[in-house]
Amino acid sequence: MLREPLQTLLTVVVIAIALTLPTALYISVENIRQLSGGVESSAQITVFVKKGARPAAIEKLGEQLGKLSGVTSVSYISAQTALEEFNALSGFGSALQYLDENPLPEAFLVQPLLLNDSAKLVAEIRQITLVDDVQLDMEWLSRLDALLDMGRKLVLALGAALGIGVILVVGNTIRLAIQSRRDEIIIVKLVGGTDAYVRRPFLYTGLLFGFFGAMVAALMLIGLGFWLEPSVNDLASLYQSQFRLSGLGVSGFIALLAIGGGVGLAGAWISVSQHMRDIKPR
Repeated sequence: MLREPLQTLLTVVVIAIALTLPTALYISVENIRQLSGGVESSAQITVFVKKGARPAAIEKLGEQLGKLSGVTSVSYISAQTALEEFNALSGFGSALQYLDENPLPEAFLVQPLLLNDSAKLVAEIRQITLVDDVQLDMEWLSRLDALLDMGRKLVLALGAALGIGVILVVGNTIRLAIQSRRDEIIIVKLVGGTDAYVRRPFLYTGLLFGFFGAMVAALMLIGLGFWLEPSVNDLASLYQSQFRLSGLGVSGFIALLAIGGGVGLAGAWISVSQHMRDIKPR
């Protein structure tokens, strides 16, 4: 590898690019999952109370909601609290002074135990007399889950395709190395060298190609993370979010090295097994 630095460098860079693309996509999917704040926290059911309901009846409704099967917590939001929040966050606070009364109703935030049971729980809450309306953004949750599932499948498909490409690249490199050392291999076999003895250096070479390619891919991902981090932080601050970009991590780095070394070793093994049979002493 050191005697042919240009060919070694090109092979390592190709492997690194092939490993970087699916890994970057995987990290993006995980960051989107983190940015969403989790599906469970987004699965709250908003229960609007009918206007004019008495405080005692509202309190009784809250107790009734808390006793429903599949409910983990119930939070009460008064009409005044909702109005103050609307005034602070909506940007239309100046328009509220022209209203004769508070148009916002009393409400409860119900946290379901399981997302799959939310539709059944919504139907049960609608039957309560004092409830005016119930809202659950199931469509948004379904879209989010579908997008994340599509991202995971895309990572697997792209990773498999580029993994096969890495195997082919390493296999072709090892094939050239075998052809260039054909006479040496014949001499080693003539003096009693076994196939395993002849095969071992080429397997080490494929392993090192994959290992070095994975290291370069990790460096590329780290550099990409440092390059994107200021822009992501600025965008998060505009939305008053504490989101921070997550990188590869120690476990991800080790997994990337293992995958790179594995595909390099696999490519070398396939190439050696195929071409070594054609080299026989005469």
